[in-house]
Amino acid sequence: MNYLEEHKYLIALISVFNFLLTPIYIAAIGANPAHIVVINYTLVILASSLIASSNKARVITYLLGAIVLICIWLEYSMIENKMLVWVRLGSSFLLFFNFCVLLVRQLVKIKMVNLRFILGPLLGFLYLGIIGGILFEMIYLLDVNSFQLPKSTSGYIFYYFSFISITTVGYGDVTPLTHAAQAVTMVLNIIGQFYLAIVIGVFVGKYINSKSA
Repeated sequence: MNYLEEHKYLIALISVFNFLLTPIYIAAIGANPAHIVVINYTLVILASSLIASSNKARVITYLLGAIVLICIWLEYSMIENKMLVWVRLGSSFLLFFNFCVLLVRQLVKIKMVNLRFILGPLLGFLYLGIIGGILFEMIYLLDVNSFQLPKSTSGYIFYYFSFISITTVGYGDVTPLTHAAQAVTMVLNIIGQFYLAIVIGVFVGKYINSKSA
């Protein structure tokens, strides 16, 4: 248990990167894409749940995590159930927002620059990208004409576009068409830039304080 507590940020970080590499696994293994997505997303939730440290945080995190996992696996066997998709998206949004809140609360308590303080903000940035992907998927579910998408695509494209948005790269292969899609894209662009600026500022401040202590 001490090992998991000590390396919880690293374990969660590896699980998220593993999820982001899902298309590579699909191309290399040739297995059912939905099966690989479900497994990798499950690993993200299980690994990220290690972040919860207090009893109250664990109850909320495990409850939300259980709902998301149940929805994911049920959705895998009942693809056409639209209500199930909405429950999965809503609970996923709350779960990853909860992860972000837990991260911020824990990082604020860290006084010295260490490995946790480096991995924590990086993990938070990845969670922000996943939250954006969830929001884009919700928008698309409401209106399939919200985005101009490549011909051969999957639900992964919304998470790809989310990370492209928060890093303000903008390749142009995915284009938001409706006002809702454009608004969320713009907000993610702004949040992504402010996030990086704030993290760099806090990191430099703590580094200077640790050197002068």
